[in-house]
Amino acid sequence: QYLKGGISLQTENTPYGINVNYDFMQSNNSVNNADDNTGNKPDGDAGLDLDQVETTLRNNAAVIFALIDNVDIINITADPGTQNLKLKFTRTELQKSYPRDLRDYAKTQGELQILLNSIYLKILVYPQKYALTMSSTPGIRLLAQYEGAAGQVQYSADNGNIEYSASGGQLLTWDNADGKITEKGIKAEFPPGTPAYWSPLDIVSQFDANTQSEIPITITVSQNGIKVAEKQVIIYFDGSTAFFTVEPSGDVIITDSLQLPSPNPDSIAEAVSRAIKSQGKSYLAGEAVSEGHIILDTEEKNGQVKVYTMASIGWFGFENGIFTMVSGSGAIPTVMTFSKNKSGAYVLHQYQEPQDGAFYLSSVKKMFPPKLWPEVLTEGKRYPELVKQKEEQAAAYLKSIGREAKVSAGHVEKTLVDINVQASNKLLAMKKYNSFLNSCPYWSGSREEIKDGIRYIYETSQSKTGDGYDLIIFQKKKENGSIVMESKYKIVENEPRLIEEKEKL
Repeated sequence: QYLKGGISLQTENTPYGINVNYDFMQSNNSVNNADDNTGNKPDGDAGLDLDQVETTLRNNAAVIFALIDNVDIINITADPGTQNLKLKFTRTELQKSYPRDLRDYAKTQGELQILLNSIYLKILVYPQKYALTMSSTPGIRLLAQYEGAAGQVQYSADNGNIEYSASGGQLLTWDNADGKITEKGIKAEFPPGTPAYWSPLDIVSQFDANTQSEIPITITVSQNGIKVAEKQVIIYFDGSTAFFTVEPSGDVIITDSLQLPSPNPDSIAEAVSRAIKSQGKSYLAGEAVSEGHIILDTEEKNGQVKVYTMASIGWFGFENGIFTMVSGSGAIPTVMTFSKNKSGAYVLHQYQEPQDGAFYLSSVKKMFPPKLWPEVLTEGKRYPELVKQKEEQAAAYLKSIGREAKVSAGHVEKTLVDINVQASNKLLAMKKYNSFLNSCPYWSGSREEIKDGIRYIYETSQSKTGDGYDLIIFQKKKENGSIVMESKYKIVENEPRLIEEKEKL
């Protein structure tokens, strides 16, 4: 009923694609175009929420890839009533969640049913990064959560495609009470709700220092001895760092909880937190997003809850070895409106911030009741509270990846390269058209970035050439210090001259 925008095909050249347009607003209003009991026109489906919509569309895409053999890309646009979505799914991306070629599930009705059931299978994983040197856990915890009937869950690290037979690792159980670890081999079957731990054997020495390996773990749910659903978790081994990293997806959820998080939060505080973090898409992304909020008051009327808050968002990333806020906001007076769906969870309907510039004061007064004006018009005094919340969340993220570093939302001191202004401006201009240079810091120091599960360190440094000229060096390195890319510029009067460039493929 939502396909009001239609479907179009892209078949002129490969990769072939499908464009799907959903219009939730139009569908909802066509069913109910009368005024609601507030005197306002309906503004979309009250049960819809962005995370739920994206999950559903992702599942739809997996089924399309199974049914249509030569489709490789699915582009989706949707209007769920809160903001427009533009989503792109590729066959390669979604295939990673399944142990078999998606096309195989369309061969028989029984196999197709397994695919449809698998939509309701999620894998909870913790931690995301693991190394044999970590003592807090014997391995990566895996826990299948299936919404349907399940008798047994099998975890399998058996993969004949990996060159080293031991590199699939082994499965364990771990009794937290007495610390007892039991080895289960490459396959293990447990009742639903029982976590398994995957651990590598001592295989690091078997790989070249720069080797990256992909280790798939298959999770199969059965009922009365018959397979009903299956999914796959991909673990990447980076030989240069000796870390095993789980690739998250819509089906693989990184969490220290043993319970699947609700699609929608069931508390106002969590609903507000998620709503603020969802605004992070409009800021320069870092490594981890955090938020701070203070709930000043709430109002409930006609089935909706209006929440008056002071809100702040922050993206954290590494600069000069400090985990700092690389982008974000101050204390923003923000009003959020939620409704409750049938399960009692909160769904965001409106996220309202004040207007900028000359209209700021009047818009704040219009958004908030007079009793709250003393709070929202002196928002700066509450900002330290919000900073503390953001820093605590950033610190929790560092703990989850097993890394220690100073956490600070404040400015990291930076020293610019010491060359003449004209040469410096020319280097900055060159960075705009060179993605590698643009990733390197504009100061003498470092910044870090995670791409495809691999951490890279970008550095800018200054030294002298043998004949006494200033030398600016840009480097991209892995965590172990191995150089991936390097460019050296000799500063001759006002001109930066490239004298050396190398890339390790």
